[in-house]
Amino acid sequence: MKKILILSSVLIFILSGCVQQEIIDKQNIETAVGFDLADGRIEGTVLYPTYNTDKSVTNNILVTEAKVSRDILEKLEKKSDQPLVTGSLQVVLFGKGLARRGFFHLIDSLQRDPNIGSRIHLAVVDGSTSSLLMGKYGSTGNGVYIKDLLDHNMKYLDVPRQNLHLFGAYLFEKGRTTYLPIIKQVNNSELEISGIALFNTKRMVMEIPPSKMFNFKLLVDRHTAGNQTVNLNKQQVVIRSINSSNSIKVNKKKKPYEIVVHINIEGIIREYTGEKIDNKIMDKFEKAFNKKIKRETTALLKDFQKRNIDPVGIGERVENVSRHFDWDKWWNSEYKNVTFKVKPKVSIVESGTVE
Repeated sequence: MKKILILSSVLIFILSGCVQQEIIDKQNIETAVGFDLADGRIEGTVLYPTYNTDKSVTNNILVTEAKVSRDILEKLEKKSDQPLVTGSLQVVLFGKGLARRGFFHLIDSLQRDPNIGSRIHLAVVDGSTSSLLMGKYGSTGNGVYIKDLLDHNMKYLDVPRQNLHLFGAYLFEKGRTTYLPIIKQVNNSELEISGIALFNTKRMVMEIPPSKMFNFKLLVDRHTAGNQTVNLNKQQVVIRSINSSNSIKVNKKKKPYEIVVHINIEGIIREYTGEKIDNKIMDKFEKAFNKKIKRETTALLKDFQKRNIDPVGIGERVENVSRHFDWDKWWNSEYKNVTFKVKPKVSIVESGTVE
């Protein structure tokens, strides 16, 4: 027994010497990566932080260009004083010019890297990703700041949930097209969400402006918060959505197909420009909000149909209820002819603490 223990100890000692040691202070740990289109070439930008003794963070940037994406990492390594590692990568950004041309080959490379988590955030940048990453945002480092900005807007505001896993899944589904949030640099210390980029099977083809993001999220995700202003005569009310859900049904009895979208919203009144709210006024505001949602979401669905994109996943629903479904026929003719019926149901559950 003693010989076995001695032999085991010797083997552990020998094998531990074979493990490649990685000292964190001897590595440049990437937290954000950006890709831009520059004169027909791909420009890659890597951001890695340095944590100083006074608890401040220095954002370090490396930039290079290459004809193909696989050469970018090699060129960046040649510029780095330490090995570049991707294990703590938080966000990957794509310039709008590159998004319009298409960057899906880069998504494949990200998904194949075992060191990159499937929940990292992706976003399109209105402008240069390199310039954006060179800013100074918050005190936690630019990569963490951008990740937190996206997390906050997805959880509490009008940005639908999205990450590398979801984007890749939607990308390869035949019955759905994908989307990403758009980030814009306001100045050297501020960023903002400026819209949603919509893609067909290859490239970005449409933008959702901030004014329509609430309705877009109603169609593709669920709300847990978010404000909307509703006008009624000369009065205005600000309704905060505290919960929303949607369901999509296919009416096969009608030809072409009729797509029925049910949207349920529970909200509370946060602000009212009138004097007093009673049940009669609340009922009027509910009807006005219903009408607004129906009008604006129907317009979005028709716009998607016109551009032959499907971020809502209408094709998935139709395939699920159809036999011998033909995707070529769907995209070439059937999707263009479907009709939409939106049925919102708004319930105002509170009118504030004053009442």
